[in-house]
Amino acid sequence: MIEAGKWYYLKENISGAEDDGCRVRMDVCGDGLRFCFEVSDTAIISHFREDNEDLWKEDAVEVFLSPDGDRKNYLEMEVSPYGLRFFGEIHNEDGKHFSLKKANPIFSARAAETEGGYRVVMEIPFASLHGYDAEKCLMNAFRLDKKADGRQLLYALSPTRCDSFHRPAFFV
Repeated sequence: MIEAGKWYYLKENISGAEDDGCRVRMDVCGDGLRFCFEVSDTAIISHFREDNEDLWKEDAVEVFLSPDGDRKNYLEMEVSPYGLRFFGEIHNEDGKHFSLKKANPIFSARAAETEGGYRVVMEIPFASLHGYDAEKCLMNAFRLDKKADGRQLLYALSPTRCDSFHRPAFFV
């Protein structure tokens, strides 16, 4: 269970190793949820220019959210270091193979460069979270770190222990 207002460091997704390169906090705000990410990385790689481009191919932070606790249907929300947004509705029948339906983002986002990297704030109104139940809501938070040599490192609040974030069994 994630405690509102508490900072959590993301871990390397495959090994689960501790890492201090990104931390995330979730807050319940009057009319919705707020996720804050602070990333320590000055080598930002993000060439996208529009919302709903495939942000996950470069540097980004993201949240998978199941407002009602249904692990087969969840929301994917991503933000680039420059504030571009990606939104999709995911259906994942077997917990491994998913289908994605891109849609207009239901959340707002702000991003800013910091002295040692960047900060992203995502805000999702409860009115957009159909079936939201605070007692059942599940989520996971991630960071994608694209390197100049083409590698992409993955970090997660609850590591999935594989090369994909789409493992709802690991939602917390």
